[in-house]
Amino acid sequence: MNLIRNLAGLMIIASMLPICSLCFRFTGSLPFTYSEISDEICISQLREIMLISYDLEYGYDTLEFTYCNKTFTLSQVNDHLILQPGTQIMIDEIDDVHFEIRNGCIYACYEKKGKEYERIICKSEGIHLDRFSDCHVCDDEPDSSEE
Repeated sequence: MNLIRNLAGLMIIASMLPICSLCFRFTGSLPFTYSEISDEICISQLREIMLISYDLEYGYDTLEFTYCNKTFTLSQVNDHLILQPGTQIMIDEIDDVHFEIRNGCIYACYEKKGKEYERIICKSEGIHLDRFSDCHVCDDEPDSSEE
């Protein structure tokens, strides 16, 4: 009886193999770009930076903030969304980008290959350094009160 069940199972599997092979061949030929995945990774990295940045200044086409006691600018240069100083490309191959404030959040609205995207970057209010006493942002030295 067990032998008959095993043979029946093998026949079912053998009959499904051509169907699975056709499915794999079809899905393998579909075009797939990693551009959107790359954009989401860069936006999440930008959100992490913006979480601990402060003194946020919003403009239509630029976003300035202070991070680790340095002033950074997020803007479009050529066809890239660039974080400066330096040249850290956040999103590439964009046609246009601008920033909007809606519902207390700053959105990056950009167009890429004819498609429009809107992503939340951070809260519009941000952190103000004067809210904290004895704040040492990105300071590698231990706080003297902890000793």
